[in-house]
This record gives sequence, structure tokens and C-alpha cells, in this order.
Amino acid sequence: MTKQYSVTYDGRNQWLLPLNLAIGFHLLIAFSIIFLPGMFKSTPRFEDIYSVDLISLADQPTPQPQAAAEPPPAEPVKPEPEAVSIAPETVAPAPKPVDPVSLKPLKKKIKKTVVPEENQEQNRQREAERLRRQRLAEALRAEQQAAEQARIAAEEAARAQKLLEQQLTEIRNQAQRSASSTARSGSASTLTILERQYYTAIVNRITQFWALPEFKRWDPSTQAVVVITISQNGTITNHFFEKRSNDPVFDQFVSKAVQDANPLPAIPPALRKNSFEIGLRFSPGSIN
Repeated sequence: MTKQYSVTYDGRNQWLLPLNLAIGFHLLIAFSIIFLPGMFKSTPRFEDIYSVDLISLADQPTPQPQAAAEPPPAEPVKPEPEAVSIAPETVAPAPKPVDPVSLKPLKKKIKKTVVPEENQEQNRQREAERLRRQRLAEALRAEQQAAEQARIAAEEAARAQKLLEQQLTEIRNQAQRSASSTARSGSASTLTILERQYYTAIVNRITQFWALPEFKRWDPSTQAVVVITISQNGTITNHFFEKRSNDPVFDQFVSKAVQDANPLPAIPPALRKNSFEIGLRFSPGSIN
């Protein structure tokens, strides 16, 4: 009659059995790896070696039969390893397709700075005020320049007018003196009076262009005598210095005044002359 035994494990010994089994299983695998290759290694067989004596002709002993090679020891039966449960490999999910990358550079969107309407209006007002001030400053500068130019022109005109009045006064005095001296000469002096009148007209014409610059002080005693030849229509046909001054600049301005006054008044028909020659004495303040 078969006896049945039952083994009861308490809760404390439940983990000892699996632990012992695992340790024994690992030891078995380790010994198998170390010793089994040596047990299955076959012994190499060597060829029969014969020794031959080439000198001695004596009878060789009959070779003894070689002992049969011992059979290799029986291979121990390798215990089959217990089946080890292999967890199924986790299959990695297929990678998601990658979107193609464009080789063209990305265009960055430039954000435009939006200026509030209030700031724009203030900027416009400031710009308008700046332009207004700039135009006002330019107008003031132009007005000042115009006033300065007008002042200079007025001063020059006043000096020219004063000089002209002085010259005219001198001419009138000379004419009066000439008229008083010739009035006593009777009818024979009539022609001389016409010549004096024509002479006065010539002096008045040249005096309009006779003005010395004020960049230097002119000696009042400086004089130059110029002889002028006048055609019937008043054109100056020739002029030359009968007496030069000691100042070349003064002589240059004398010649310039004569040239600028050309043409002179025409010869009066009463003189009945085709040309008229006259000598003029130039000084810093007058012509006579």
C-alpha cells in the first residue's frame, strides 16, 4: 500500500525553496561550462613510429603487436537543463516618418513697429515746428544780410553824392569866374564863351566817373594832366598824359575815368569844328 506524505510550508519558508533551486541551477550551469569541454575532448591518435637501422644487417626482432588502443571513456550523460521561461521581446514601435527638411533659408517675418496715432501726430507737430523755426531763422539771416548790404550801399551812395556835389560846386565856380573875365572882352569873346560851355559839359561828363577808392589816403597835391581829342559826334579818338603824377595808381584811375566817360557830348555846331582838343587837370578832389 502506497503511503502519501504531505509537506506543509509555513509562510516563513515559502521563499527558501525557490532560492535554493535558483542557486543550484546556476551552480550546475557554471560546472557545465567549466568541465564539459574537457570531457568531450578526444585524445589525438599518433601514427606508428618505426626505427630502421641502415648499418646493422642483423635480424630484427619480430615486432610485437601493439596493444589495442583503449576506448575513450564513456561520455557522461549531460543532464538536460530545466526549461527557462523567456519573456517575449518587446517590439519597439516603428519610428514616425520625419518630415523633409527644406534647404531654403527660412524667411523671417519682420515685425513692423506700429507707432500709435498719438505719437505720430506729436512727431508731425514737432517736425512742423522745427521747419517753421528753421525758415524763420533763415528769413532773419537774409533780412540782416539785406539790411547790411543796403547800409553799405547807402554809405557809398552818400559819399559819391557828396563828392559829386563838391565837384559840381567847383565847376560852377570856375565857370562863373571864366564868364566874368570874358564878359569884358566884347564881341570877340563870344567864341570863347561857347568853348567854355562845351568845356564845362565835358568836365561834368567825366566827373561822373571820377572817383578814387578809399583803401589809401591820397595826397591833395597829386595832379595829372591829360589831353583828350574829341570827334564831332563826341567820341574820344585819342588821349595821352601831358603830365603824369608821381603815383602810378592815381594815373591808372585817371585813364579809367576818361575811358568810362566815352563818348563825351558832341561838339556844338556853333563851334564849326570837326574835332576838339582839350586838356584836363585831374586832382583827388576835382577836374579842371
